[in-house]
Amino acid sequence: GWKCVGGKGEFHVGDMVVYFEIDSFLPICEEFEFLRKSSYKNNDFMGEGFRLKTMKFRGEISQGLCLGLEKLPKLYGMTLEEGMDVTEILGVREWEMPERAGSGGTMIGDRPGYIPKTDETRIQSAPDLLNEFKGLPYYITTKMDGSSHSIGIMDGEIAFTGHNFTYKDDGKSAFVEHVKAAGIPEKIKAYADDHGLSTMVLQGEWCGEGVQKNRLKLKKPEWFVFTARVDDKRTDLATLREICKYVG
Repeated sequence: GWKCVGGKGEFHVGDMVVYFEIDSFLPICEEFEFLRKSSYKNNDFMGEGFRLKTMKFRGEISQGLCLGLEKLPKLYGMTLEEGMDVTEILGVREWEMPERAGSGGTMIGDRPGYIPKTDETRIQSAPDLLNEFKGLPYYITTKMDGSSHSIGIMDGEIAFTGHNFTYKDDGKSAFVEHVKAAGIPEKIKAYADDHGLSTMVLQGEWCGEGVQKNRLKLKKPEWFVFTARVDDKRTDLATLREICKYVG
């Protein structure tokens, strides 16, 4: 699970708390004002709020924030259970920025409905999944620090998307130009035709210079695929590998 630093004596075994993951964007309200110095953000896309990031306190890494129920007035009087999602009640959003910074390109609308948003579950947020999956086939991918980008085909029409938007194929998107240079749109179309698929989607993380902080120190951009979907269903690992090998 996540490692979270708290004050000495602040929590005891058995206490019920609310945990806020990293990349949570907390609203402006009195109970979160203590975060202003370290976490305040204000921009046209997200508005005002407090963004939670991984931080270090006296050499210890802290991932997110834990608060006792007594510090969250909006939860007073509520019947709460372990594992309950209080995101909407507390007005918490996910920190997101438009893909313009990482890919450029002309945005022409929202993602098509058959291309889902890439909100993958972090195993640190749900460690119990490892027990639930015992005896079942599953695979774990590495979270790359880039920008989510997908390519999909529906009834022969190709779409290029970021986390939220669809990109126009006008030569201005670095991601679109990258996958086109590799011949991926044509290969996806051929694979879908060969297998009689009405929809097919490849989703991955676009990494390189100018994307986030390029922690991999890539000199050339790369697209790391972690999910394939065919006819609105996620594939297993063997099929994902088969598709990636096919499209190159």
